[in-house]
Amino acid sequence: MSTAVKSTFTPKEVVKIVGISYRQIQYWDKTGFIRPSYRSHGKYRQYTFADLVQLKVAKLLRDHEVSIQKLRKIIKSLRDLFPKISFPLGECNLLIEGGRILVFEGDVLMDAATGGDFVRFDARTLRAQIDQAHPDDESETSAARSAIG
Repeated sequence: MSTAVKSTFTPKEVVKIVGISYRQIQYWDKTGFIRPSYRSHGKYRQYTFADLVQLKVAKLLRDHEVSIQKLRKIIKSLRDLFPKISFPLGECNLLIEGGRILVFEGDVLMDAATGGDFVRFDARTLRAQIDQAHPDDESETSAARSAIG
């Protein structure tokens, strides 16, 4: 049995793996929504693992009734916000909340469509920093912890 990892996938394999139709793959390629990374002999589509991840995420978002137009806008926003990211749908952590798609990047949570951001504050991290800075104040820190939760 071979343990070699497959590097590219044909549209037929993509249909089975991702669960979208061949026509959908063709349409997304033709319209530039999600294109394959490679074309063998100039015309045969060859998809990478990163392409499959993007296709799967796009399918999941479509299953949650996110329109293609909104997905295009989100991808453009993510590329503008994070120019080093090649595959926005595959490299970003996304959260669907009602009609909104939120993106996590480090300690920042942002609306994918507008780019508006929110900063996450983790009180546990602050507690750990206080414990490190003042190890002698253990009893006071314990009392403060139970007050915070």
